[in-house]
Amino acid sequence: MVNQRLTKLLAMLAEQPGDLFLQYALGMEHLGMQQWHEAQAVFENVMKQDEMYIPAYYQLAQLHIRNGNDKEAVNMLEKGLLLAREKGDTKTANEFRSALDELLFS
Repeated sequence: MVNQRLTKLLAMLAEQPGDLFLQYALGMEHLGMQQWHEAQAVFENVMKQDEMYIPAYYQLAQLHIRNGNDKEAVNMLEKGLLLAREKGDTKTANEFRSALDELLFS
Protein backbone atom coordinates (compact mmCIF):
# COMPACT_ATOMS: atom_id res chain seq x y z
CA MET A 1 0.00 0.00 0.00
CA VAL A 2 1.29 3.44 -0.91
CA ASN A 3 1.81 5.81 1.99
CA GLN A 4 -0.32 8.86 1.18
CA ARG A 5 1.61 11.23 3.46
CA LEU A 6 4.92 10.15 1.94
CA THR A 7 3.53 10.70 -1.56
CA LYS A 8 2.25 14.17 -0.62
CA LEU A 9 5.52 15.14 1.06
CA LEU A 10 7.53 14.07 -1.96
CA ALA A 11 5.23 16.05 -4.26
CA MET A 12 5.55 19.16 -2.09
CA LEU A 13 9.33 18.74 -1.94
CA ALA A 14 9.47 18.51 -5.72
CA GLU A 15 7.94 21.99 -5.78
CA GLN A 16 9.91 23.34 -2.79
CA PRO A 17 13.14 21.31 -2.56
CA GLY A 18 14.80 23.74 -0.16
CA ASP A 19 12.01 23.69 2.44
CA LEU A 20 13.67 22.31 5.56
CA PHE A 21 10.40 21.79 7.38
CA LEU A 22 9.16 19.54 4.57
CA GLN A 23 12.46 17.69 4.55
CA TYR A 24 12.25 17.18 8.31
CA ALA A 25 8.65 15.97 7.93
CA LEU A 26 9.89 13.49 5.32
CA GLY A 27 12.43 12.18 7.83
CA MET A 28 9.72 11.81 10.44
CA GLU A 29 7.57 9.92 7.95
CA HIS A 30 10.45 7.53 7.29
CA LEU A 31 10.77 7.02 11.05
CA GLY A 32 7.09 6.19 11.26
CA MET A 33 7.58 3.61 8.52
CA GLN A 34 10.65 2.21 10.33
CA GLN A 35 12.87 3.16 7.41
CA TRP A 36 15.80 4.00 9.65
CA HIS A 37 18.50 4.55 7.03
CA GLU A 38 16.30 6.79 4.92
CA ALA A 39 15.33 8.83 7.97
CA GLN A 40 18.95 9.23 9.01
CA ALA A 41 19.95 10.40 5.52
CA VAL A 42 17.15 12.98 5.49
CA PHE A 43 18.01 14.37 8.94
CA GLU A 44 21.71 14.54 8.06
CA ASN A 45 20.83 16.42 4.89
CA VAL A 46 18.71 18.88 6.87
CA MET A 47 21.65 19.53 9.18
CA LYS A 48 24.02 20.02 6.25
CA GLN A 49 21.73 22.73 4.95
CA ASP A 50 21.13 24.37 8.33
CA GLU A 51 23.31 23.50 11.31
CA MET A 52 20.83 25.34 13.53
CA TYR A 53 17.89 23.02 12.73
CA ILE A 54 17.77 21.74 16.29
CA PRO A 55 15.06 19.04 16.02
CA ALA A 56 17.24 17.10 13.56
CA TYR A 57 19.89 16.67 16.27
CA TYR A 58 17.38 15.02 18.56
CA GLN A 59 16.08 12.64 15.90
CA LEU A 60 19.60 11.68 14.84
CA ALA A 61 20.51 11.05 18.47
CA GLN A 62 17.53 8.72 18.82
CA LEU A 63 18.56 6.85 15.67
CA HIS A 64 22.12 6.49 16.97
CA ILE A 65 20.78 5.16 20.28
CA ARG A 66 18.64 2.68 18.36
CA ASN A 67 21.73 1.53 16.44
CA GLY A 68 23.82 1.17 19.61
CA ASN A 69 26.07 4.10 18.77
CA ASP A 70 25.85 5.88 22.12
CA LYS A 71 28.99 7.96 21.52
CA GLU A 72 27.50 9.62 18.44
CA ALA A 73 24.14 9.97 20.21
CA VAL A 74 25.85 11.86 23.04
CA ASN A 75 27.56 14.07 20.46
CA MET A 76 24.23 14.92 18.79
CA LEU A 77 22.51 15.59 22.12
CA GLU A 78 25.33 17.81 23.35
CA LYS A 79 25.31 19.84 20.13
CA GLY A 80 21.53 20.18 20.21
CA LEU A 81 21.65 21.22 23.86
CA LEU A 82 24.24 23.88 23.13
CA LEU A 83 22.29 25.25 20.17
CA ALA A 84 19.04 25.33 22.16
CA ARG A 85 20.77 27.23 24.96
CA GLU A 86 22.34 29.68 22.47
CA LYS A 87 18.89 30.26 21.01
CA GLY A 88 17.41 30.81 24.48
CA ASP A 89 15.01 27.89 24.07
CA THR A 90 14.90 26.58 27.64
CA LYS A 91 12.19 23.98 27.02
CA THR A 92 14.11 22.35 24.17
CA ALA A 93 17.39 22.59 26.10
CA ASN A 94 15.75 20.77 29.01
CA GLU A 95 14.52 18.02 26.66
CA PHE A 96 18.04 17.54 25.32
CA ARG A 97 19.47 17.59 28.86
CA SER A 98 16.96 14.94 30.01
CA ALA A 99 17.73 12.69 27.03
CA LEU A 100 21.45 13.13 27.60
CA ASP A 101 21.17 12.36 31.33
CA GLU A 102 19.08 9.29 30.60
CA LEU A 103 21.64 8.02 28.13
CA LEU A 104 24.66 8.76 30.33
CA PHE A 105 23.27 7.66 33.68
CA SER A 106 20.99 4.72 32.96
